Formats: sequence, structure tokens, C-alpha cells
Amino acid sequence: MKRIVLATALITASAVGAFAQTSPVALTSATASQIMQLVPGADLTNLTTSQYAQLVTLFSSSENLRAGEDPASQIKIILNAQ
Repeated sequence: MKRIVLATALITASAVGAFAQTSPVALTSATASQIMQLVPGADLTNLTTSQYAQLVTLFSSSENLRAGEDPASQIKIILNAQ
């Protein structure tokens, strides 16, 4: 949980410059597949750079994907925060 909080803080701090850059980015097919398994029907088109960074950070550690960390809810929060 500490890692998630730290990662979120780092992303938030680095995302200030990302707000000006809103060009869509694409996830790797492996990450997109994992997201679709956890959140069927998730819209991964037109991700902002901030959303992309948060999703990549979430999937960069297997600890973040444990059931106790509730990765599906985290993904939904990231995708709905446009």
C-alpha cells in the first residue's frame, strides 16, 4: 500500500507538466490485456499521458496487482479521472 501511495504522489508531482500535453498514448498489448481481464469493457482509447503513467505504474509491480490492493477499482478510478 505504501508503494501505491508513493507512486501516486510521484505521478501527481510529475503530472503537472503532463496536463499541457494531452496527446493520446497507447499501452502495451500485455498491459491492455491485463486491464481488460480486471475491468471488462474498459475504454483504453484516448488515454491522457497522466492516465498512461498511472496505469504503467500500477502494472509495474506485482504487489500492486494483489487482490487485497483491489487493482480493478484502482483502474476504474484512473480511467474515470480524465
